[in-house]
Amino acid sequence: MVNHPTIPVQDTPSLRPDDSKTPAHQAASNILGPRKLVRPTLPARALGGKNFSRRNDSPILAHHETMALNHNGHESTHAEAFYFQKQAQMQTLMVFVLEDGERIEGYIEWYDRNAIKVKNHTRTLIYKSSIKYLYKANDPA
Repeated sequence: MVNHPTIPVQDTPSLRPDDSKTPAHQAASNILGPRKLVRPTLPARALGGKNFSRRNDSPILAHHETMALNHNGHESTHAEAFYFQKQAQMQTLMVFVLEDGERIEGYIEWYDRNAIKVKNHTRTLIYKSSIKYLYKANDPA
């Protein structure tokens, strides 16, 4: 026979006059209010000079659109993937110069079609569309 300890339930003050008819989860959601989706604003350079209407297009996926334009029906030689794979395996220190002039130095941890994850004192995800150029850290730029 299992002994279940009982916890005394204290009376809670009434939230609304008619809360006896409303389930507890609905009463709690009415108190908190509706949840709102918050989307961060992107910098103007990420939008590429496009104006987005509220319902049609989303600026959040603007970088995907530019990447799709670059890879539309072009046959790939896989040279880029081979280069990244080689540098990741050899743990070559790389320097990434971004479009805004920022330099990020680190080792390639992984990459995919749209992004590169760089490992230095922190880990940084860089979209390929934001890279101006890259080179090995020990090579003169």
